[in-house]
Amino acid sequence: MSQLLEKIDKDRLPRHIAIIMDGNGRWAKEQGHDRLFGHFHGVESVRNIVEGCAELGIQYLTLYAFSTENWDRPEYEVIGLMELLVNTIRDEVESLHKNNIKLHVIGDMNMLPDYARKELNEALEMTKNNTGLNLIMALSYSGRWELLNAVKKYQPTK
Repeated sequence: MSQLLEKIDKDRLPRHIAIIMDGNGRWAKEQGHDRLFGHFHGVESVRNIVEGCAELGIQYLTLYAFSTENWDRPEYEVIGLMELLVNTIRDEVESLHKNNIKLHVIGDMNMLPDYARKELNEALEMTKNNTGLNLIMALSYSGRWELLNAVKKYQPTK
């Protein structure tokens, strides 16, 4: 692996990579499994991507994980996704911290269940001083949310 890493021109790598996490449920259905099966399997891919980006020196990785439209999914799937989020954060936060990865969240965290917000806030606090990869989780996000937030922050210059 180190020989492969030596061949990579890090100056030509992007500073920011964004991934729309889509297709895990469809993949699971094609395999004859429940949609949540696919979501659970997606965690391993995310772990590998995060580790790879950190190792390569990528500055920002944004994972578009749960849009506002996802709230319209069947209740069991939404609950399963929230539990998966909480369990994954709980399982991975020590590793993120140990590897100097700083977690960020964009989107409307107020829409998340209290237990998910609590777990995320603890992880944000634990990793807030890390200086390596910036891992940005887009949760309960939408284009409309982004625009409204931008307008609220807009400060015209005089």
